[in-house]
Amino acid sequence: MKLWKKVLAAVAAGVLCVGSVGVTDLQGVLESAGTMLTASAEEGTYGNLSYGVTNAGEIEITGCNMGVTSVEIPAEIDRKPVTSIGNNAFRDCTSLTEVKIPDSVINIGDYAFYGCTSLTGITIPDGVTSVGFQTFSGCISLKEIAIPDSVKSIENNAFYGCASLTEVVIPNSVTRIYSGAFYKCTSLIEMIVPDSITSIGGSTFYGCTSLTEITIPDGVTNIWSSTFRGCSSLTEITIPDSVTSIGDSAFYGCTSLTEVTIPDGVTNIEGFVFTNTPWLIAKQEENPLVIINGTLIDGTTCTGSVTIPDSVTSIAGGAFDSCTGLTAITIPESVTSIGDSAFYRCTGLTEIAVPESVTSIGNYAFDSCTNLTKITIPDSITSISDYAFRGCTGLKTITIPESVTTVGENAFSGCTGLTEITIPDSVTSIGDHAFDGCTGLKTITIPESVTSIGNGTFDNCNNLIIRGYTGSFAETYAREHNIRFADVNATYTCGDLDGSDNIDSTDIFYTMLYIANVAVGNDGGLTAEQIAAADVDGNGTVDSTDSFYIMYYVALRGAGYDTSWEEVLAK
Repeated sequence: MKLWKKVLAAVAAGVLCVGSVGVTDLQGVLESAGTMLTASAEEGTYGNLSYGVTNAGEIEITGCNMGVTSVEIPAEIDRKPVTSIGNNAFRDCTSLTEVKIPDSVINIGDYAFYGCTSLTGITIPDGVTSVGFQTFSGCISLKEIAIPDSVKSIENNAFYGCASLTEVVIPNSVTRIYSGAFYKCTSLIEMIVPDSITSIGGSTFYGCTSLTEITIPDGVTNIWSSTFRGCSSLTEITIPDSVTSIGDSAFYGCTSLTEVTIPDGVTNIEGFVFTNTPWLIAKQEENPLVIINGTLIDGTTCTGSVTIPDSVTSIAGGAFDSCTGLTAITIPESVTSIGDSAFYRCTGLTEIAVPESVTSIGNYAFDSCTNLTKITIPDSITSISDYAFRGCTGLKTITIPESVTTVGENAFSGCTGLTEITIPDSVTSIGDHAFDGCTGLKTITIPESVTSIGNGTFDNCNNLIIRGYTGSFAETYAREHNIRFADVNATYTCGDLDGSDNIDSTDIFYTMLYIANVAVGNDGGLTAEQIAAADVDGNGTVDSTDSFYIMYYVALRGAGYDTSWEEVLAK
């Protein structure tokens, strides 16, 4: 760049970046002209701003000196138009109170003003089409913002934690508001959502504690998870006819919500949607089973034996969460799904029969039902969900139907009462920690169909024997994780505890380990067939005499004597 151009650029920088270069100190500006713009043709500095040149020959603002308080971004730098503010450009500029953006800017990147805690106001130029991911997240002093008609979407967490923002006008050009866009905007009192909006993401207004009124436009079809969670000042809500689904915890903790209008078209209501709202409390007083459009959304105040009516088609997530007074439940054939945590911590429940009509049982569905001793899983179930029976310490047996293809993560973890399980041939994978902490589990039969067993699946199952097929994935897994393995097809003859058709040191080890474990009150870790094989003298007890005979047999054979068991036992 020629010197005169450097001088002019330096002077302009001094004028525009008010918080950094005094306009009266022209001499200093001139003296620094030869050193201020030393970057290559592809990047450079302009006062307190740093920038890059795009492939299109346009300027992108890429950064700013951290101590700056006020910035006016120029429309041009070196005769190139400034068209974008890059990702993280002003991130954590905590002293920045004011930014002027020229109309030439059409793009503001992700995290562009993230953590600018002193920024009080900003005007977005008319050419910008999107407010990016976390663009103004953490701007706790931001009180107002003008969103132009050019904007079509407000991205995830765009205004997350803007606690001073009191009002936002969203133009009709916007069609989507993404998840968490106004999360914890605690001063936001009113929000006008235009009819152009077709999607409001999950947690969009989560924690907007001052929000008293909002209208959901007719174009919206889904209210996603936690969208209005914790809006403690919201008193009423009308859900439009266009909505068919309400996500998990959508209005959870709306402690002032007394009036709710739900149209007949809402066919899917997930868990905890209205938990901790006066509206739900009033419904519970009318009937402990709160049913909306065929979905049982709450039964937490029920006691004793409960029969769900035939009008119910689904049990929502958390419907009976921590309902310790529930002792028995009858589920009709009309029910097709049981949601996440539906019977979580129902410690009074002792048995349950899931009808054949049910095709899905959610995560944590029976988690911590500590007194549940019996459950019938129908053939219509294809997957045992994550944490479905975790902590069901009273469960002694479980039959997994042939329809099941996967056993989920932590599905039976902590089920200390289980002693044996047979995995059906339909199962192909067993998830992480599926049986972790099943301290009473002695045997599990795993078919050849299983080709995946997760991390820590059998942690703390110290007495476990995996029964399977030689050469199978189950055998490989057992060997790699130092878990005893027994071939289901093996013939356990006298002294042959591992079914190898050869009596050797392994059989001696198994016998001695069994004896040692039993002596201190532990499980011996052998199957009934293996115990019978170890009892070589046939007195009904495996003891030191049996271990001696096996060692004697192995020693004789090792010395080349073709000795029979009859000869050994006759010694």
